Amino acid sequence: MASGTVAPNAAPDGVLPQEGMWQAVLRTYDAAQASGAATMTQTQVELVPDQATGVTFVVRLAPSLRAKPKAPAQASSEGSSGQPAAAPAWRNPFLPPEPELTVGHLSPTHTLVLNKFNVVPHHCLVVTRQFEAQTDPLNARDLHGALRVLRAMPAGGLAFYNCGEHSGRSQPHKHMQVVPLPLIDGGAAEPPVQPLIEAAASAAGAQPYQVFEVRGMPCQSYAAQLPEGSTPQQVAGAYDALMARIPQGASYNALLTRTAIMLCPRRAESSGPCAINSLGFAGTILVKSGEEAAYVRQAGPSAILAAVGQPW
Repeated sequence: MASGTVAPNAAPDGVLPQEGMWQAVLRTYDAAQASGAATMTQTQVELVPDQATGVTFVVRLAPSLRAKPKAPAQASSEGSSGQPAAAPAWRNPFLPPEPELTVGHLSPTHTLVLNKFNVVPHHCLVVTRQFEAQTDPLNARDLHGALRVLRAMPAGGLAFYNCGEHSGRSQPHKHMQVVPLPLIDGGAAEPPVQPLIEAAASAAGAQPYQVFEVRGMPCQSYAAQLPEGSTPQQVAGAYDALMARIPQGASYNALLTRTAIMLCPRRAESSGPCAINSLGFAGTILVKSGEEAAYVRQAGPSAILAAVGQPW
């Protein structure tokens, strides 16, 4: 959507109102699925108990994602003249986003867009309206947009940010992702690792926004609790304090709910055949083949996270 265009769900000032935002997501999602602008990937869900953490991980098998389009690599084939064929130009899918996927503007700096290839319904993206790099740290503007979406979702949601080459990122344009809770039908309206965060906060006697170690996780994980109604500036302050625990230049994953924020530094993108993004540290792993699903069962989720995260 061009920067001067008012989103169809927007208020007169061009920004989505908080009241009615979720209904706008539902309308845009239904229309995009019906038109084929977005595709819901069917998955098989398996619950995998992890003895080391006591967490039951949600594993989703989505074989069709193996064919998901990627940004084109440099072409190696020859053209009709016998010269190397030019690689097709890569188009930034967020500048502008497809109108059929655009829910509306969240602020003068961010737009709410649907994930084109969603695995769970109503998977949203909080995208910067001008180009910023996915390697940049989060700021209060990013968190303002994510918090607006989390607070619009009926049962809350899980926002996440894949930052750096080992984080599982897929696009270079800065964006946070938000999925509604619960992660599976009939599940709890919290990430599977939430009990580990709460236990760590209690053991540390942590005050709001105070950083503590989540030692129940199999690799370095740092969190802070967020009181109801926390402002973007307060959440950004907690994020900055957490970033002080992340080695400079390191890849990391950030997870955000209405009640907590957690950062997990990375040392690798994959363990065996499985690539892991932020959702792995929340307690849910997406696999693209039976081989990958078997690997998760055999190795165990904790061992996989320990392999891709920084050791304690």
